[in-house]
Amino acid sequence: MSNPFQPTPPPPPKSPGERRARPRFDTMKIWDEASAALLANREVLLAVLGVFSILPVFALTQFIPLPEPVPGQLPAQLFERWGQYFDDNWLPFLAVMLAQLLGMLVTLALLGDPRRPTVGEAMRQALRASPSFLAALIGGHALAVLSGLVPVILIGLSGSIPLTKVAAVIGSVVILYMLVRFAFIGPAVLLGGERNPVYALRRSFFATKGIGWQMLVFILLIYVAFSIIGWLIQAALVIVTTLVAGAEGGTLIGNLVESAVQAALAATFVAVIAASYRQVLGVAR
Repeated sequence: MSNPFQPTPPPPPKSPGERRARPRFDTMKIWDEASAALLANREVLLAVLGVFSILPVFALTQFIPLPEPVPGQLPAQLFERWGQYFDDNWLPFLAVMLAQLLGMLVTLALLGDPRRPTVGEAMRQALRASPSFLAALIGGHALAVLSGLVPVILIGLSGSIPLTKVAAVIGSVVILYMLVRFAFIGPAVLLGGERNPVYALRRSFFATKGIGWQMLVFILLIYVAFSIIGWLIQAALVIVTTLVAGAEGGTLIGNLVESAVQAALAATFVAVIAASYRQVLGVAR
Protein backbone atom coordinates (compact mmCIF):
# COMPACT_ATOMS: atom_id res chain seq x y z
CA MET A 1 0.00 0.00 0.00
CA SER A 2 1.36 3.40 -0.96
CA ASN A 3 2.10 5.91 1.75
CA PRO A 4 -0.11 9.02 1.27
CA PHE A 5 2.47 11.13 3.11
CA GLN A 6 5.37 10.00 0.94
CA PRO A 7 7.09 13.10 -0.48
CA THR A 8 6.34 13.84 -4.09
CA PRO A 9 8.72 15.75 -6.33
CA PRO A 10 7.88 19.45 -6.56
CA PRO A 11 6.52 20.72 -9.86
CA PRO A 12 9.11 22.08 -12.31
CA PRO A 13 9.67 25.84 -12.05
CA LYS A 14 7.73 27.94 -14.50
CA SER A 15 9.44 30.14 -17.02
CA PRO A 16 9.16 33.94 -16.63
CA GLY A 17 6.69 34.00 -19.51
CA GLU A 18 4.45 31.45 -17.80
CA ARG A 19 4.58 33.38 -14.55
CA ARG A 20 3.54 36.58 -16.29
CA ALA A 21 0.63 34.73 -17.91
CA ARG A 22 -1.01 34.00 -14.54
CA PRO A 23 -4.61 35.29 -14.53
CA ARG A 24 -5.13 38.40 -12.42
CA PHE A 25 -7.13 38.19 -9.20
CA ASP A 26 -10.55 39.42 -10.34
CA THR A 27 -12.73 39.63 -7.21
CA MET A 28 -15.94 40.40 -9.12
CA LYS A 29 -15.50 37.39 -11.38
CA ILE A 30 -14.67 35.20 -8.37
CA TRP A 31 -17.75 36.39 -6.48
CA ASP A 32 -20.01 35.84 -9.48
CA GLU A 33 -18.66 32.31 -10.00
CA ALA A 34 -18.89 31.46 -6.29
CA SER A 35 -22.46 32.80 -6.04
CA ALA A 36 -23.53 30.87 -9.14
CA ALA A 37 -22.03 27.65 -7.76
CA LEU A 38 -23.80 28.11 -4.43
CA LEU A 39 -27.16 28.78 -6.07
CA ALA A 40 -26.82 25.87 -8.49
CA ASN A 41 -26.09 23.45 -5.62
CA ARG A 42 -28.24 25.01 -2.89
CA GLU A 43 -30.40 21.94 -2.21
CA VAL A 44 -27.56 19.48 -1.81
CA LEU A 45 -25.48 22.03 0.12
CA LEU A 46 -28.35 22.61 2.54
CA ALA A 47 -28.43 18.88 3.28
CA VAL A 48 -24.65 18.59 3.66
CA LEU A 49 -24.31 21.70 5.80
CA GLY A 50 -27.31 20.72 7.87
CA VAL A 51 -25.70 17.42 8.83
CA PHE A 52 -22.09 18.54 9.21
CA SER A 53 -22.44 22.11 10.49
CA ILE A 54 -25.88 23.46 11.42
CA LEU A 55 -27.08 20.59 13.62
CA PRO A 56 -23.75 20.02 15.46
CA VAL A 57 -23.22 23.73 16.15
CA PHE A 58 -26.84 24.20 17.19
CA ALA A 59 -26.65 21.24 19.59
CA LEU A 60 -23.41 22.59 21.06
CA THR A 61 -24.73 26.12 21.63
CA GLN A 62 -28.12 24.90 22.85
CA PHE A 63 -27.00 22.22 25.32
CA ILE A 64 -23.49 23.40 26.25
CA PRO A 65 -23.76 27.22 26.11
CA LEU A 66 -20.71 29.38 26.61
CA PRO A 67 -20.67 31.09 30.05
CA GLU A 68 -21.92 34.67 29.83
CA PRO A 69 -20.38 37.62 31.72
CA VAL A 70 -21.83 38.31 35.15
CA PRO A 71 -22.39 41.96 36.20
CA GLY A 72 -19.41 43.13 38.20
CA GLN A 73 -17.24 40.20 37.12
CA LEU A 74 -13.59 41.01 36.36
CA PRO A 75 -12.16 39.99 32.95
CA ALA A 76 -9.72 37.63 34.66
CA GLN A 77 -12.60 35.83 36.36
CA LEU A 78 -14.48 35.49 33.06
CA PHE A 79 -11.40 34.09 31.34
CA GLU A 80 -11.02 31.63 34.19
CA ARG A 81 -14.63 30.48 33.74
CA TRP A 82 -14.09 30.11 30.00
CA GLY A 83 -10.93 28.11 30.60
CA GLN A 84 -12.77 25.75 32.93
CA TYR A 85 -15.62 25.52 30.42
CA PHE A 86 -13.30 24.43 27.59
CA ASP A 87 -11.47 22.02 29.90
CA ASP A 88 -14.77 20.34 30.72
CA ASN A 89 -16.16 20.31 27.17
CA TRP A 90 -13.15 19.91 24.87
CA LEU A 91 -14.39 16.59 23.46
CA PRO A 92 -17.75 17.93 22.14
CA PHE A 93 -15.94 20.96 20.72
CA LEU A 94 -13.40 18.73 18.98
CA ALA A 95 -16.16 16.53 17.52
CA VAL A 96 -18.07 19.55 16.19
CA MET A 97 -14.90 21.07 14.73
CA LEU A 98 -14.00 17.83 12.93
CA ALA A 99 -17.55 17.52 11.60
CA GLN A 100 -17.39 21.08 10.27
CA LEU A 101 -14.02 20.49 8.61
CA LEU A 102 -15.31 17.32 6.96
CA GLY A 103 -18.39 19.22 5.79
CA MET A 104 -16.18 21.92 4.28
CA LEU A 105 -14.17 19.29 2.37
CA VAL A 106 -17.38 17.71 1.07
CA THR A 107 -18.59 21.17 0.03
CA LEU A 108 -15.27 21.85 -1.70
CA ALA A 109 -15.55 18.59 -3.65
CA LEU A 110 -19.12 19.42 -4.70
CA LEU A 111 -18.29 22.97 -5.77
CA GLY A 112 -14.75 22.61 -7.05
CA ASP A 113 -14.40 19.21 -8.69
CA PRO A 114 -15.05 19.58 -12.47
CA ARG A 115 -16.20 15.93 -12.58
CA ARG A 116 -19.26 16.99 -10.53
CA PRO A 117 -19.29 14.13 -7.99
CA THR A 118 -22.36 12.91 -6.19
CA VAL A 119 -22.69 13.50 -2.45
CA GLY A 120 -21.46 9.96 -1.75
CA GLU A 121 -18.42 10.41 -4.00
CA ALA A 122 -17.69 13.81 -2.45
CA MET A 123 -17.81 12.27 1.03
CA ARG A 124 -15.37 9.54 -0.01
CA GLN A 125 -13.04 12.16 -1.50
CA ALA A 126 -13.25 14.20 1.69
CA LEU A 127 -12.49 11.21 3.91
CA ARG A 128 -9.48 10.23 1.82
CA ALA A 129 -8.13 13.77 1.83
CA SER A 130 -8.88 14.60 5.49
CA PRO A 131 -5.63 13.25 7.08
CA SER A 132 -3.40 15.25 4.72
CA PHE A 133 -5.67 18.28 4.97
CA LEU A 134 -5.69 18.24 8.78
CA ALA A 135 -1.91 17.90 8.92
CA ALA A 136 -1.45 20.79 6.48
CA LEU A 137 -4.08 22.87 8.28
CA ILE A 138 -2.40 22.44 11.66
CA GLY A 139 1.00 23.16 10.13
CA GLY A 140 -0.27 26.28 8.35
CA HIS A 141 -1.92 27.65 11.49
CA ALA A 142 1.24 26.98 13.51
CA LEU A 143 3.40 28.82 10.97
CA ALA A 144 0.93 31.72 10.83
CA VAL A 145 0.80 32.11 14.61
CA LEU A 146 4.58 31.90 14.92
CA SER A 147 5.01 34.51 12.19
CA GLY A 148 2.82 36.92 14.15
CA LEU A 149 4.09 36.12 17.64
CA VAL A 150 7.83 36.33 17.01
CA PRO A 151 7.93 40.12 16.44
CA VAL A 152 5.56 40.68 19.38
CA ILE A 153 7.82 38.68 21.70
CA LEU A 154 10.99 40.41 20.46
CA ILE A 155 9.51 43.89 20.85
CA GLY A 156 7.96 42.91 24.19
CA LEU A 157 11.44 42.19 25.52
CA SER A 158 12.16 45.92 25.25
CA GLY A 159 9.71 46.54 28.08
CA SER A 160 7.84 49.27 26.20
CA ILE A 161 4.08 48.74 26.63
CA PRO A 162 3.02 51.11 23.79
CA LEU A 163 5.41 49.45 21.34
CA THR A 164 4.22 46.02 22.47
CA LYS A 165 0.58 47.01 21.81
CA VAL A 166 1.47 48.24 18.33
CA ALA A 167 3.40 45.04 17.72
CA ALA A 168 0.38 43.00 18.84
CA VAL A 169 -1.82 44.74 16.27
CA ILE A 170 0.77 44.23 13.53
CA GLY A 171 1.24 40.62 14.62
CA SER A 172 -2.51 39.98 14.35
CA VAL A 173 -2.50 41.33 10.79
CA VAL A 174 0.49 39.16 9.94
CA ILE A 175 -1.31 36.07 11.27
CA LEU A 176 -4.38 36.82 9.15
CA TYR A 177 -2.19 37.44 6.10
CA MET A 178 -0.33 34.17 6.56
CA LEU A 179 -3.60 32.26 7.01
CA VAL A 180 -4.75 33.66 3.65
CA ARG A 181 -1.46 32.54 2.05
CA PHE A 182 -2.35 29.01 3.16
CA ALA A 183 -5.98 29.26 2.02
CA PHE A 184 -5.38 26.95 -0.96
CA ILE A 185 -4.30 23.88 1.01
CA GLY A 186 -7.83 22.45 0.78
CA PRO A 187 -8.00 22.71 -3.04
CA ALA A 188 -4.38 21.55 -3.32
CA VAL A 189 -5.11 18.38 -1.32
CA LEU A 190 -8.64 17.61 -2.49
CA LEU A 191 -8.71 18.94 -6.05
CA GLY A 192 -4.99 18.88 -6.88
CA GLY A 193 -4.36 15.44 -5.39
CA GLU A 194 -1.44 16.61 -3.25
CA ARG A 195 -1.32 14.24 -0.28
CA ASN A 196 1.96 15.51 1.16
CA PRO A 197 1.06 18.22 3.74
CA VAL A 198 4.37 20.04 3.30
CA TYR A 199 3.95 20.28 -0.47
CA ALA A 200 0.31 21.30 -0.01
CA LEU A 201 1.46 24.22 2.16
CA ARG A 202 4.19 25.05 -0.35
CA ARG A 203 1.78 24.95 -3.28
CA SER A 204 -0.70 27.24 -1.52
CA PHE A 205 1.99 29.69 -0.40
CA PHE A 206 3.45 30.11 -3.87
CA ALA A 207 0.06 30.11 -5.62
CA THR A 208 -1.06 33.10 -3.51
CA LYS A 209 2.14 35.05 -4.12
CA GLY A 210 1.32 38.61 -5.07
CA ILE A 211 -2.39 38.37 -4.24
CA GLY A 212 -2.28 37.77 -0.48
CA TRP A 213 -3.40 41.27 0.53
CA GLN A 214 -6.16 41.32 -2.10
CA MET A 215 -7.45 37.97 -0.82
CA LEU A 216 -7.27 39.15 2.80
CA VAL A 217 -9.30 42.30 2.12
CA PHE A 218 -11.80 40.35 -0.02
CA ILE A 219 -12.34 37.70 2.66
CA LEU A 220 -12.62 40.29 5.44
CA LEU A 221 -15.28 42.18 3.46
CA ILE A 222 -17.28 38.97 3.04
CA TYR A 223 -16.93 38.21 6.76
CA VAL A 224 -18.05 41.71 7.81
CA ALA A 225 -21.03 41.65 5.43
CA PHE A 226 -22.16 38.23 6.65
CA SER A 227 -21.68 39.25 10.29
CA ILE A 228 -23.81 42.37 9.92
CA ILE A 229 -26.58 40.68 7.91
CA GLY A 230 -26.57 37.62 10.17
CA TRP A 231 -26.73 39.76 13.32
CA LEU A 232 -29.67 41.77 11.94
CA ILE A 233 -31.59 38.63 10.96
CA GLN A 234 -30.84 36.96 14.27
CA ALA A 235 -31.84 40.02 16.31
CA ALA A 236 -35.12 40.46 14.43
CA LEU A 237 -36.12 36.80 14.73
CA VAL A 238 -35.11 36.61 18.39
CA ILE A 239 -37.20 39.69 19.26
CA VAL A 240 -40.27 38.35 17.46
CA THR A 241 -39.88 34.84 18.90
CA THR A 242 -39.31 36.15 22.41
CA LEU A 243 -42.51 38.18 22.23
CA VAL A 244 -44.46 35.16 20.99
CA ALA A 245 -42.85 32.19 22.76
CA GLY A 246 -40.88 33.72 25.64
CA ALA A 247 -37.17 33.88 26.45
CA GLU A 248 -36.51 30.16 25.93
CA GLY A 249 -38.02 30.25 22.45
CA GLY A 250 -35.97 33.33 21.60
CA THR A 251 -32.76 31.64 22.74
CA LEU A 252 -33.54 28.52 20.70
CA ILE A 253 -34.23 30.51 17.53
CA GLY A 254 -31.15 32.67 18.14
CA ASN A 255 -28.91 29.62 18.39
CA LEU A 256 -30.46 28.07 15.29
CA VAL A 257 -30.03 31.24 13.22
CA GLU A 258 -26.46 31.67 14.45
CA SER A 259 -25.65 28.08 13.42
CA ALA A 260 -27.20 28.62 9.98
CA VAL A 261 -25.28 31.88 9.45
CA GLN A 262 -22.00 30.18 10.39
CA ALA A 263 -22.72 27.36 7.93
CA ALA A 264 -23.63 29.81 5.16
CA LEU A 265 -20.47 31.82 5.79
CA ALA A 266 -18.33 28.66 5.70
CA ALA A 267 -19.96 27.54 2.43
CA THR A 268 -19.38 30.98 0.92
CA PHE A 269 -15.72 30.92 1.94
CA VAL A 270 -15.32 27.46 0.38
CA ALA A 271 -16.97 28.61 -2.85
CA VAL A 272 -14.78 31.74 -2.97
CA ILE A 273 -11.59 29.77 -2.29
CA ALA A 274 -12.49 27.20 -4.98
CA ALA A 275 -13.21 29.95 -7.52
CA SER A 276 -10.00 31.80 -6.56
CA TYR A 277 -7.98 28.60 -6.92
CA ARG A 278 -9.37 27.97 -10.39
CA GLN A 279 -8.75 31.56 -11.50
CA VAL A 280 -5.23 31.86 -10.15
CA LEU A 281 -4.07 28.49 -11.49
CA GLY A 282 -6.10 28.70 -14.67
CA VAL A 283 -8.06 25.54 -13.93
CA ALA A 284 -11.21 25.01 -16.02
CA ARG A 285 -14.52 24.46 -14.22
